[in-house]
Amino acid sequence: MNVLFIKKMMKANISRITFKSNTFKVIALTCSLILCSPAYADKTDLEQEITIKSQRQAADLKNKIASYLDNVSIRQGSISITADVVKVFSSVDKKSGEKNDTYLAKGKPAVFEQQLEDGSFITLQADEITYNPNSNTITISGNALVKQAGSEVSGNEITYNTLSEKLEAQSANNQSVTTILQPTILKKQKDTYEKTKEEKPTEKAVKKEGDSSDN
Repeated sequence: MNVLFIKKMMKANISRITFKSNTFKVIALTCSLILCSPAYADKTDLEQEITIKSQRQAADLKNKIASYLDNVSIRQGSISITADVVKVFSSVDKKSGEKNDTYLAKGKPAVFEQQLEDGSFITLQADEITYNPNSNTITISGNALVKQAGSEVSGNEITYNTLSEKLEAQSANNQSVTTILQPTILKKQKDTYEKTKEEKPTEKAVKKEGDSSDN
């Protein structure tokens, strides 16, 4: 897919693109499919405390596996995970001593949601979600769907990196990967972001003004 093709598709009020190949890779999601506006995930989320609620909980201390069952809700900053079952697999890196948690959520569907810096939300939902905060990766499989700013990408399996904002969608059994673009919403969101960016004073300008007042 070249840039000219994307621009032509963005001129429509709503566009549906169906890819017949088994794998469709988005090199820079912000420049192509659903994240066409410069919206970024809140980098402070992972610094917040984690709250987990469920009707039942169990733990395998030997293998370091925590299980949360029935109406599971996990929150950390603007990040939320809702599912029927969530298992948390914990490990410690022998070299760095850093703790690593992997969340495996299952539901009909299981849902991962995070607020972006511009106030909008990115939502990933599927039968199964694997989330690893340390590697900034989310893999969703089984009726996988990603939604942001009214646009959607769906397939059998989708992997998304919250840091690099790269996405890879795959289909199974010769099925299609489908993308639905909402250019009108995306343009409005981009214009709002750019306007806010222009109104925000730069650090250099504020510093210069402060120096002048001191004199």
